[in-house]
Amino acid sequence: MKVKREGWKITSLAEVDDVGAAAGYIGNYLNMQSYRVRKYIMSAGWVFPGWVSWSKRFRRKNGVYPDEMYPGILGKLASMSKSERDEIMNKLMEI
Repeated sequence: MKVKREGWKITSLAEVDDVGAAAGYIGNYLNMQSYRVRKYIMSAGWVFPGWVSWSKRFRRKNGVYPDEMYPGILGKLASMSKSERDEIMNKLMEI
């Protein structure tokens, strides 16, 4: 993922080359309680439909967001078919 950085702050995404890195980037925002979180919630279908609500349920159950427990998982889920993704998401919630 190519990004423009000013200190610690990422100011823009030039292009998304790596879905896993992009998912990690968004996962970092889910840890923040700020305007940026609300901004990404409004674009909830960007990774895969339902990823925000599933990530929140996962956090309530496990105390961390999915990408913190399984780095790169959102990117992997985004690249799967809906049936494969649903099966894996259900298994991850059962663990």
